[in-house]
Amino acid sequence: MRRNGLFRLFVPLALLSVLVGCSSRQAEAPLPPHYTATHITDLAAPSAYPAVERDTANALQTVSASLPAAPTRPLNVLAVSGGGQYGAYGAGVLVGWTCSGRRPEFDVVTGISSGALIASFAYLGPKYDPNLQRYFTTITTEDLFKYRPIPLHILRDKSLASSEPMQRLVDEVVTPEYMADLRAAHATGRRLFMGTMDLHTRRLVVWDVGAIASGCEPDATLTMKKILLASSSISGLVPPVPIDVVVNGCLYTEQHVDGGGVAQTFVRFGAHHPRPDPANPLAKWLAGSNLYVIAGGKLYVDPLRGELGFLARATGTVSATLYALFRADAWRLFSLCAVSGMQFHLVAVPPDTPVHPRSVTFEPDTMRRLFALGYDFGLSGAAWRTTPPGSEPGEEELPRAGRAFVVE
Repeated sequence: MRRNGLFRLFVPLALLSVLVGCSSRQAEAPLPPHYTATHITDLAAPSAYPAVERDTANALQTVSASLPAAPTRPLNVLAVSGGGQYGAYGAGVLVGWTCSGRRPEFDVVTGISSGALIASFAYLGPKYDPNLQRYFTTITTEDLFKYRPIPLHILRDKSLASSEPMQRLVDEVVTPEYMADLRAAHATGRRLFMGTMDLHTRRLVVWDVGAIASGCEPDATLTMKKILLASSSISGLVPPVPIDVVVNGCLYTEQHVDGGGVAQTFVRFGAHHPRPDPANPLAKWLAGSNLYVIAGGKLYVDPLRGELGFLARATGTVSATLYALFRADAWRLFSLCAVSGMQFHLVAVPPDTPVHPRSVTFEPDTMRRLFALGYDFGLSGAAWRTTPPGSEPGEEELPRAGRAFVVE
């Protein structure tokens, strides 16, 4: 019976490995030109369709320009998205920005997924730039995940791999000095927020980690480690991280994982930061402030090549969903900027940059190239994008009136 049970388990796994192998062998045929064109003319369309996203962005900016400014202290806010190894680009932007002498001290920093680690180093300032460079140019997949026989992990941990290596990395990051620096930054009124997902509610949980580090709980360091570990614990790949909470005097254990499935980027503020004035609801309560959004990857996923097998179709849909989620989150932040008076700034990996197609595979060569590219951007002082995704030429999904096109 035991042998037959194992046999039934191994058969689908073997089939899956065959499917994975078949799906990975894709011909490098040239892409159709309209897949990457910035301007497409629909030969059957009677006239140009209105550009909804671009018109919306322009209207929001016009409304913002007409609102009165409230007398508040301007803030510098940084939001770092997830992105796995693609986060190396954002790490490079921050280090290059420091070397340019123009990087501000951030009043609020948020991070999710791999962006949580980047956010913590950015919050703590240039002192931690060597950590940014080290962790995002040298780590490998083996430094984060440990793969064992799949049946063992699935049966025992309900996951494909162990996060033991990542736990050791977190232990290395969260030192007494790191915790002391968190408390010192929090004491000045600055705030750092990290996001995870509660597996049972499947909703975003935002942690004010500076408050946790500065609190009276004796296990604050352990809690900080768990939050940082959970922020990059991909559900299904590695086990969730248990975090105990007390509700109405009763102890409960929540299961937390990477929050990238419910939010790709977000912003929160501390209680002491400026808020809308009910007596003057049209005033821009964050006038003069800046929001910097660093995408952990490109704004749009690269087109798939060749004939698409089972795995390419399945993972391609998940990938497309995450990219679309980031763009939706960026739009929400752009809207916040428009009504509050903040200036919106966005940077992402340039679309023509060759990258490894799997963000959770950490290759030092790829990460070093992305880091160097981001470093050059940060150092050069190049202009950040000030418009939301979908509002630039070639980005909006216009209706099709036929099946014949001309591209430029």
